Amino acid sequence: MKYLLSAVTWDEFLRSGMCQLELVPLADKYDCAGIEFRPYWRRAMEELPAIREFLAEYELISAYACDESLLGQSEESARQSLRAVDRSLTFAGFLGSAVLQVNIANEPFSPALVQAQWWQEEIRRLIAKAREKEILLAVQNIPYGWSGDPVFLRDLVELFDSPWLRVSFAAGNWLAAGWEPGEALDVLKGYLGYVHIQDISGSQGSYRSCPPGTGLVDVGGLIGRLRQAGYQGYCALALPGGKSPAASVKAGLQLLQQEIE
Repeated sequence: MKYLLSAVTWDEFLRSGMCQLELVPLADKYDCAGIEFRPYWRRAMEELPAIREFLAEYELISAYACDESLLGQSEESARQSLRAVDRSLTFAGFLGSAVLQVNIANEPFSPALVQAQWWQEEIRRLIAKAREKEILLAVQNIPYGWSGDPVFLRDLVELFDSPWLRVSFAAGNWLAAGWEPGEALDVLKGYLGYVHIQDISGSQGSYRSCPPGTGLVDVGGLIGRLRQAGYQGYCALALPGGKSPAASVKAGLQLLQQEIE
């Protein structure tokens, strides 16, 4: 598995003026394979090509985790969201990203939309664009019960039978949505394309992100099961950074190293 720094760890700094370009030498410093960028852009069309050039200089890869989704409450909201996914796919292409992560939904959604011909045609068009750009589309559930279950997500990906559409697995999200992560992994292990290393603490309705190994997710067990499932792709370190993102990354990588050993 190859670990990526996630921009979310520097959330507080990126919201107050830090540029994502500054993450590139940090990924190199922590010996990560690359960076998961997020929509913190200020002047995207200026930042994207500069970041791509910098990534090439350091021989790093990138993923792009956008805030868009594939489904909505209605045809109108789903069409609007799919147009936004298309724009994010263009952004990912400018970055030279290997993965574009999208959400299954950002609001309670209508599962019936999956059977609509127009929706399936739009997804196939996005898959074709992703294939052309050599970008994997990775669909992630979000931490709410209505975001679907692993069987629904598996069946959605299976419907299109494409190596360019896969599942993004975030154990903390499944737990917060009311699903046991190990059971979700059993359902989805043949469909994984991307993984978030994350942990959460709290209780139903009030979960919060926490450093790996300090919360409710068996991070070590998850890594072991991913290996057993043959997963060799990218894992983004979705860590809470707060005022000390560097300390958070060091602690997270140390725990992962212990699991490897």
